[in-house]
Parts: sequence; C-alpha cells; structure tokens
Amino acid sequence: MTIKIWFISDTHGEHEGLQVPQAMDAVIHCGDESNSGNAWLNEPESRKFFAWYSELDMPKKFFVPGNHSTAIEQGLVRPEDYPDIEFLIHQSTQWRGLEIFGSPYTPRFFDWAYMREREDLDEVWQSIPAGVDILITHGPPKGIGDVTKDVDSRLPVHVGSKSLMRQVVERIKPRIHAFGHIHDERGIDNVGRVVKGPTEFINCACCDLPGRLKHHGTIVEIAEQS
Repeated sequence: MTIKIWFISDTHGEHEGLQVPQAMDAVIHCGDESNSGNAWLNEPESRKFFAWYSELDMPKKFFVPGNHSTAIEQGLVRPEDYPDIEFLIHQSTQWRGLEIFGSPYTPRFFDWAYMREREDLDEVWQSIPAGVDILITHGPPKGIGDVTKDVDSRLPVHVGSKSLMRQVVERIKPRIHAFGHIHDERGIDNVGRVVKGPTEFINCACCDLPGRLKHHGTIVEIAEQS
C-alpha cells in the first residue's frame, strides 16, 4: 500500500493561497510558516497559520520549525497548543511503519531562530539515526536546491550544509529528504526533486525570495512499511 504525502515549506503567511490537494494521507511542512524576526510580532502570524493548518482535511499533519519560526523557539507558540499537529523539533516519530525525523537547524545567517555555527552542525546531524525513511530539515544539504546570490559578489553560491550532505549520503540514507529555506529567485531555480543514490531530495519552498507564492508543494507516494 502506498501513502500520499503533501510536502510544503516556506509559506511565509501566504498559506491561504495554496492549492490544497485532495485525498492526502499526510502533510509535512518544513518550516517558515511566518515572517517576523521579532517573536512577539511573529506570534500572531504563526497562530494564523496553525489555525489554518489544523483545519486541513488530512489525517496526519507534521511540522518542523524554520529560522523564521521565532515565536516557537521563544516559547510563545507551543506544540501543545495544537494537538492535531505533530511538531518535530530535532526528534523522530513513527507513523504507519515509517520512521520520520525532523530538525529545524540551519547554518547561522544573521540572528534568526534555530541557527548554529557551521562548525557545530556536524554534531547535530550525527544525532540523527541512520536509516530513517523520511528526513525533514528546514535547510538543504550543500549542492542540492541551495543556490542563492552572494551578498557581495552577487554571483550564485551554494549555501547548504556540507556536513548535512555528508551525513545523509554516507550514513543516514533516507528514502526522502525534504527541506526548504532556500527559495527560487530571479535566474535561480531551487525548488524541485533530485534523486541521488537511495535518496530523493525535495526542495518544497512555496514562496520565492521576494515572498510571493510561486509553488504549491510536492506530492510524493511512498510505500507503507509493514
């Protein structure tokens, strides 16, 4: 039996414009439901999203925070406020025979939520168990769906986590690795699906860099584990 999952990310307050698919078994949001870096301003943005998310007609809902999820990191929005949603904040869960692990951490870029120095991230990724079926990280691994323009030279650069890519390819080897964080921008397309070895990588960011809704998520069918 196959399971149909709708992957979305980086909706940034534009969630009500999404084309919501029918007959999904689950939805997985990879972070950045809101915008403001100020946690107190972020809270109403976040709650508006979760009110909508809770009402989606899908049996299972997962959420992994992102760097814009400042109200969650500061405890103004708590997972227990939304019992219909399973929050994964660097933790795993079992669902329909699948092991799913979600982590919000990204390389530090200014002062947002759930950020770590690049040299500290390898230890974070090492704590993810090998062999998970679905890995959800807010940020991408280096080299896949992670291109943006350098702030100084304005030339395209890969900004994903090198240590995350190493851990995924060499040890974790998930069936699916979904993420967002790095958006499409003028002349650069990051959103899409790439297969590398046993893993399908999916950048499912819905908004582009200026914050306009551009994509409506990715639907994946995966075999249920017995």
